[in-house]
Amino acid sequence: MLFSELQTWAPFKIDALGVVTMLGADGVNLAIGQLTQSRYTDWLPLLGAYVIANNHVAEPIPGFSLYNITDGILATDVSGWFARWLLCQDLPYSSSTIFIAPETLRRPIAHQISAVVLGLPTIVITIFVGIIGDWWGFANGISMIASVIIRQIVLGQNRCGLDRAVERAQEMSDQLVKVFMTLPNGKAITIITTRGIVVNCLLTTPRPPSPRLYNMALAMGWLVFGVHIIALGMATLFCQILSVVLLITSTFLATRQSGMDRQPIGRRLFLQRTDAKEEFRAAAYARLQLTPTEEASMVQWHLFPHKHNELWWNSYRHAQQLNNFESWDDILAKKSSPSFKYYSK
Repeated sequence: MLFSELQTWAPFKIDALGVVTMLGADGVNLAIGQLTQSRYTDWLPLLGAYVIANNHVAEPIPGFSLYNITDGILATDVSGWFARWLLCQDLPYSSSTIFIAPETLRRPIAHQISAVVLGLPTIVITIFVGIIGDWWGFANGISMIASVIIRQIVLGQNRCGLDRAVERAQEMSDQLVKVFMTLPNGKAITIITTRGIVVNCLLTTPRPPSPRLYNMALAMGWLVFGVHIIALGMATLFCQILSVVLLITSTFLATRQSGMDRQPIGRRLFLQRTDAKEEFRAAAYARLQLTPTEEASMVQWHLFPHKHNELWWNSYRHAQQLNNFESWDDILAKKSSPSFKYYSK
């Protein structure tokens, strides 16, 4: 009796097609495209599943500039996973330093188990709607389960490609290089890593080790997404509500990066971030301990003012001598005071 009532219960309608195709896609693209793993949402279905089918998660994001100061090289695009990782960080204006090193990493078993256990509600919903005889809802549940598996394949292939890139980086060069990077939102970071990692991991998109499997997963992703939007729209209202609540909850957790392991990427790359006191960019430059040749590169890249700006350069040199770039704004503020002549000596 109860099951038959659930099949016919429809006091209102919802636009399920709009929910699954429009909401959350940008946030999902950023959150899962950074290739980190979550102990909560790895095995949960998400809104905007077409970002996986269309391979949006692997595409570069414009607006980044990477300055390899040691080698005098400017790159105007970076790998998509690293761009997303940076955009998902709550970075200060310019006081962050990212140390990137190759390491052999293992994801804790407890994190893997919790992710799998939290993915069980999708299976439970699928079984339940099958019991009440909602076969459109059952097809919708199967499509959500399939979308999770496809997402694991696509992201797993990208992580494996990055692992191989780290191996090539270790064979190429282990010399440390100084890197300064600007983001589309105007923020800047300092990066300390090896030349091989810069070339193979930060500037090169990971290549899936099994292109055939990867392309097959993308094609199946479109098929599953098509089944999902049709089946959800045809399912009973009760099934639609259950599915939408699950999708919105899991997408909210994913985009909020709940339970995210932010430092390890794949099995071979480890990122560690440290933040200094919030300050002007000059302090970030000072931490790089630039040589005269490297300072010349910064001028050519318009990160430093030209040499005829004696006010800035004298203040910069003075702050270097004092090793006190935290007071950079106070030093510049003295330009209008008589005592400023001291800094220009």
